[in-house]
Amino acid sequence: SPTATNTIVPNTTAPNTIPTIHVGGYQFSPYVNLQQDGRYTGLTLDIINALNQIQQEVFFEFTVTSVEHRYKAYALGRFDMMIFENPAWGWQKIADQFIPLHMIDGEVFIALKAKAHNQNYFKNLTNKSVAFVKGYHYQFAHFETDADKLAKQFRPLFVSNNRASIESILRERADIAPVTHSYLQYYLKVNPQDRHLLLISDKWDQEYDNGILLSLRSSLDAKKLPHWVQLLIDNGKLAELAAQYGIKSSQ
Repeated sequence: SPTATNTIVPNTTAPNTIPTIHVGGYQFSPYVNLQQDGRYTGLTLDIINALNQIQQEVFFEFTVTSVEHRYKAYALGRFDMMIFENPAWGWQKIADQFIPLHMIDGEVFIALKAKAHNQNYFKNLTNKSVAFVKGYHYQFAHFETDADKLAKQFRPLFVSNNRASIESILRERADIAPVTHSYLQYYLKVNPQDRHLLLISDKWDQEYDNGILLSLRSSLDAKKLPHWVQLLIDNGKLAELAAQYGIKSSQ
């Protein structure tokens, strides 16, 4: 996972006198990364820490969920909010609050240069095997996540994360893989020897401006969170955190 030089030191202990707001998150580099020692790091955790530092009315606490079952867990009230969600990903009918973060990321396609040669390779997925991260929503697949339905349209290879997607290409287990742009930039920075092996699509599969999904059943005043987020935008903290992970701010 990306290591930011001035990442906020997390305060993991909630004061007894204020409510705890649970923030659901799942392994999704570079937003949430599970370290070998069991700690979770990443941009989501940095934003949680920034929200805790900018106010003392509530304590935001990270709660682990799974990519496949996060909406069900959210509907059951296991947590109050999720950071880096997108209305196109399946919760459009949930009548809850969405707070934009104005951070631009998305997916690009990668392939092995020895196979692909040029950008035309990405124009047709017919007869090509495609690496899918289980539970991720891709525009070219109409945001479908059901494995059986995807198998009817593509030759899918299901993997667990973005790193596995890249490795599936390098090891010739798949022909094409959509990869989160910010994670790909980090991976190539850490593994520069692989850059010349990969062809990266000029065209993105999707570009998204994700935000925070807040449950209306939460004890948090619906007006407070947008205010705190705006403070972090105005003081430049959100843009600073995003830049550490190669993510652009749209403000």
